[in-house]
Amino acid sequence: MTRIVGTQNRDEFIRDPVEAWHRGRVLDQMLAATRLPMKHGVMRAPHHVFNKIDDLRQLEQARLLNEKLLASGQ
Repeated sequence: MTRIVGTQNRDEFIRDPVEAWHRGRVLDQMLAATRLPMKHGVMRAPHHVFNKIDDLRQLEQARLLNEKLLASGQ
């Protein structure tokens, strides 16, 4: 998606590789702080059960991330 604002072209992609790398590192650190332990091994279940497990895991990660952001004052 490209937007023209005034005389400058703006889009959602970061064109500068160094800036993109720095932003990616910040995001990686934010997500690593909320990483939840995963169960190892083999599990058999229907597809909808795995979807439910994934949804619950993502919800818990989002809660942890929001708590950290609120605690840091951002």
